[in-house]
Amino acid sequence: MNESSLREIVNDQRAFFQSGETQSLIWRRQALKRLEEVLVRYQQKILRALAKDLGKPEMEAFLTEYHFLLQEIRFVRRGMKSWLKPKKVVSPIYFQPSQSWIERHPFGLVLVVAPWNYPLQLSLSPIVAAIAGGNCVILKPSEMAPAIEEVLSQILEEVFQGRGVRVLRGGVELSKRLLEQKFDFIFFTGSTQVGREVAVAAAHSLTPCLLELGGKCPCIVDERVDLYKAARRLIAGKFLNAGQTCFAPDFVLVDQRIAEGFIKVLSEVLVSIPWDAEMASIISEQHFERLVNLCQGEVKTFGKDEADRNYLAPRLILNVTEDHPVMQQEVFGPILPVITYSKKETLFEILERIESPLAMYCFSKDREFTQLLSSRFPSGSFCINDTMKQLSQLKLPLGGVGTSGYGRYRGRFGVDAMTYEKSMMRRPFFGKDFFELIPPYQRVFGWIKKFLR
Repeated sequence: MNESSLREIVNDQRAFFQSGETQSLIWRRQALKRLEEVLVRYQQKILRALAKDLGKPEMEAFLTEYHFLLQEIRFVRRGMKSWLKPKKVVSPIYFQPSQSWIERHPFGLVLVVAPWNYPLQLSLSPIVAAIAGGNCVILKPSEMAPAIEEVLSQILEEVFQGRGVRVLRGGVELSKRLLEQKFDFIFFTGSTQVGREVAVAAAHSLTPCLLELGGKCPCIVDERVDLYKAARRLIAGKFLNAGQTCFAPDFVLVDQRIAEGFIKVLSEVLVSIPWDAEMASIISEQHFERLVNLCQGEVKTFGKDEADRNYLAPRLILNVTEDHPVMQQEVFGPILPVITYSKKETLFEILERIESPLAMYCFSKDREFTQLLSSRFPSGSFCINDTMKQLSQLKLPLGGVGTSGYGRYRGRFGVDAMTYEKSMMRRPFFGKDFFELIPPYQRVFGWIKKFLR
């Protein structure tokens, strides 16, 4: 696609927004209803594409990509009218007679740059929020998931027919060229490194953006836990989508007093699961090799790798130290590093050196301890005695802090993110302006000082 064609597509979507059609609540609801209906018809196509791109087990793909997205569309359609309703506020007496209220308005043309790990959900969830807010969208899906990229193009063309949402397919070069265009809002999901580049590009044009990044999400296990339940819940979150989830537990910090027992239970649970038939593949050969190279030291592997399909068997890396290669980057794969700590002070020192993650997890019965962790160490979210649940329900916001990004979305929070608050005020012509600020001030200054205390 040459530069003039790209600019023409951007201008066409901006012109459609400026036509005012997306401002209608009826148009927004109808668009989301059509999207829901088309998704239902495309269910099998979607699941097949996710299996082809990422080897996702059908149940995992159904729940985390397809059904979760349908639930969000339905939730937003039900709630958007009340969320977008103008909110009256009381005017101070010195502005009377008057009316004051707050309206939510769309930004305009939104660029969504989506990742490959949840290529359907993380492409369409921001679009649902943008459309509910009255915006138009250009979507750049990930070229690393080509099967779902093709399905996304078909779905959005059928729903919008180029009016309101357009899909542009390409690689890194297209992303860079899109960031050179003028947008009114940018929504990016991906790595911290690329997120910085997006933020810099947005800053040049003062374009607001929402960055959903990642980081090394720690999981703390103290001495007062149910080892079996903690192990199963940690494994369920860590190895979902083969660990390729931005808010999955990245590594676990275990109290030394229970470390041996906890590792034994983790191993027993991992051995009992048929992973080769029930876990997704690594997205590419390059990522597969990167993960293999991280597996140094005392590694326990559960099953056999299948390099021809980029399947990496689950691993535990034991007795990990902070200078281990696996601790120098986000794992983003089915590898769980295990660090032990002997006292709380050591634990806190390790956590202080971890840049603010998207999520933090803690298995503990000690409420004072979990409260201390939550208040002392910044993270986008915090989950106690489980993993992933806090960001898997639509009434809680998803978002990071610091290097894990900024901005919040999901459900109502997404609609709020894709709109801005406009302050509104109206005054009638009748009545006397007792607080009129027109010189000479001296004639009213004396009694205003007495009145305004």
